[in-house]
Amino acid sequence: MNSRVNQLLNCLNDGEFHSGEALGATLGISRAAINQNINKLLKLGVDIYSVHGKGYKLARPLELLDQQSICKAAQVNGQNILVESVVTSSNDSLRDLLTQGSLPAGYAVIAEAQTEGRGRRGKRWFSPFGCNLYISVYWPIAEGINGAMGLSLVAGLSLVKALEQLGVSNAGVKWPNDVYIDNQKVAGILVELESNTDGSANSIIGIGLNLAMPESTGSQIDQRWTDLRSQLSKPVSRNVISGCIYREVVAGLNEFDNNGLQWTRQQWPRYDVYFNEPVTLTMGQRSVTGICRGIDENGAVLLETNGNTVRYFGGEISLRATDVTY
Repeated sequence: MNSRVNQLLNCLNDGEFHSGEALGATLGISRAAINQNINKLLKLGVDIYSVHGKGYKLARPLELLDQQSICKAAQVNGQNILVESVVTSSNDSLRDLLTQGSLPAGYAVIAEAQTEGRGRRGKRWFSPFGCNLYISVYWPIAEGINGAMGLSLVAGLSLVKALEQLGVSNAGVKWPNDVYIDNQKVAGILVELESNTDGSANSIIGIGLNLAMPESTGSQIDQRWTDLRSQLSKPVSRNVISGCIYREVVAGLNEFDNNGLQWTRQQWPRYDVYFNEPVTLTMGQRSVTGICRGIDENGAVLLETNGNTVRYFGGEISLRATDVTY
């Protein structure tokens, strides 16, 4: 995002209406240029009121990301967190950094917006500017890709623990990569892996969390969803949320390094939204219905059918409740 758009956003962020003429005078550009930059903000998902005779106003003030505030909340120094404005995706930005040189474990990119945000199986992840959270964390896997099994479960459970600290008491995990609140999706996780020549692997753990979804964007989402603004009794700083989530995710990854999925398996039944519930597992054209019995030592989902428990694991598997449509 260019400096003019940033300047325009700062002018609009005071909660007041501003005419195109006044904005043009403040920024030293024409009214036509103001209109062009307003359209750029709208394309990024920023909700802007436009009222004839009054001008422009943000639907609600935005708290922009601030590295220092995030690091303070995360209780880390600033060397491991990079704040970006607009990226194609935070995972892509972090991958580009890895191609330029080595990064420390836990290095993170946190972005204001994504123009090509994606979820599991390439599905679009709506990523409007300045209102949700898009964070990607780098974590090396010494054992290679096979040692990354269950990584999305660790990240999901860590995210739920962070939400508990922020005041959300009813968040849960859905195998293998989603976080729900009251049967509504609030976050998704995308883990991407790359092998190295020495047999190790790089993992990039992308997290998208709905904080304050604009109505204009939310209306485009084709499943039940919620955001933290709807779930918290009082507002919480976006930077505090970012720092808390980063801290808990890195703590979970360190635990995974030391003890594998032991902690995750112990905690999973308490937070699994489908534990001991009837579910349907879909693998391409094939579907299996049974009772969800949690996860095994490798992070595979366990499904009991006709008295037999079978483990399922794979990137193309979808899990849904048998009697609820999401």
